[in-house]
Amino acid sequence: MHDVIKYPLFLIYNKSLNSGVLPSEWKLAEVTAVYKIGPKSYRSNYRPISLTSVCCKFLETLIRDHTMSYLLQNNLIGSKQYGFISGRSSVLQLLHMLDDWTDCLEKGGQIDAIYTDFEKAFDKVPHQTLISKLYSYKSIK
Repeated sequence: MHDVIKYPLFLIYNKSLNSGVLPSEWKLAEVTAVYKIGPKSYRSNYRPISLTSVCCKFLETLIRDHTMSYLLQNNLIGSKQYGFISGRSSVLQLLHMLDDWTDCLEKGGQIDAIYTDFEKAFDKVPHQTLISKLYSYKSIK
């Protein structure tokens, strides 16, 4: 079945990427609220989820994979970055940190820690700054 749709999707993806325009149907989304934490009576305790076209999600995956590959191959992501990178889980990050702290303490060192909460960080991402950064990395044109 996938062979039947492969070539038409290839044509649509190519046209979309070359023109910078998505098919209008792909821009439609059903938005639903997903509960996060706290009292269910507060709107701020829900986050919106957009249910979009599977074809569009697949294109997003292709673009994400290409961009990540470019960033990793060109050493544009530091070795201390763990989030959203295949093979670098938060558990692995904690293990590396525990190893570093243990080594430091065994040598008589001191550890100072600052904890931050990034729970709503993605809601505040300056998207134009992010796009400018991607342009500077030459991963998008």
